[in-house]
Amino acid sequence: MGLTCPAVQAADWRPLVSDNLLQRWHQIGGDDHRSSVSFPTLSASYQFPDCVQIPEVNLIRTLQPGRNGVELRCHQPFWTQTLAVDLEVYQEVVVLTEDAVRDQPVSAAQVTLVEMNTADLSQGYMTSPEEIDGMMLKRSLRAGTPLNPDMLEPADIVERGQPVTIRLNRPGIRIEMKGSALSAGHLGERIRVRNEQTDKTLYAEVVADGLVQVR
Repeated sequence: MGLTCPAVQAADWRPLVSDNLLQRWHQIGGDDHRSSVSFPTLSASYQFPDCVQIPEVNLIRTLQPGRNGVELRCHQPFWTQTLAVDLEVYQEVVVLTEDAVRDQPVSAAQVTLVEMNTADLSQGYMTSPEEIDGMMLKRSLRAGTPLNPDMLEPADIVERGQPVTIRLNRPGIRIEMKGSALSAGHLGERIRVRNEQTDKTLYAEVVADGLVQVR
C-alpha cells in the first residue's frame, strides 16, 4: 500500500521518500525523532524524472530497521523506479568500556550506554546495564563491543566440588541431605550431585548458593 505525497520536481524526491518512510515508521510505533533515512546505493547527484502528478512510495516488504526496498511510482508521465534505502534507528545500547574475559562475571560498572544505529546490530542488543549485572561472558570481548543476549549467560552460583545441601521436595515429603556438586551450575540449571550418605549420583536443580533440589 502506498502513501501519496504532494507533486514533486526531480530535486525533491529524496525528502519525499525520507518523510514518507519516517511517517510509516512512526505509525507502527517507531521513534521518528531518533531515526533517519539514507540512500547508500545512489550517488548524491542522481535524479529521477520530474513527476507532474502525485507520486507514490510503495514498500516492497514490511518496513524494518536496516535495508528496505522501495518503489517510487509516477502516473504522469508514467514511470517507476526501484531503489534501496536504509532506515537508521538510533538507540542507546550497552557497550563494554574495557576488555572482558570469558567465563568471568561482568558488572554494570564495566559498561556504558552509547547511541548506535540498531540496524547495524543484527544479532540484537541490550538497553539497560542492569540486565547484565552478574551475568557471565561466553567468550572474551574487547572494549567497545555492543553486548547482546547471546554473548551472556547466568553466572554460576554453585562450583564443581562445592559442598551442597540436597533437598528432596515432593508432596508430603521434604528431606535434606549433605552432598557435593559434580559440576558447576547457575540458578535454575540441573547439575550432577553426589549424595554423601549413599554415594549415589543425582540430577538436581540449583535453587540457591549451596542448595540444590530434587523433585
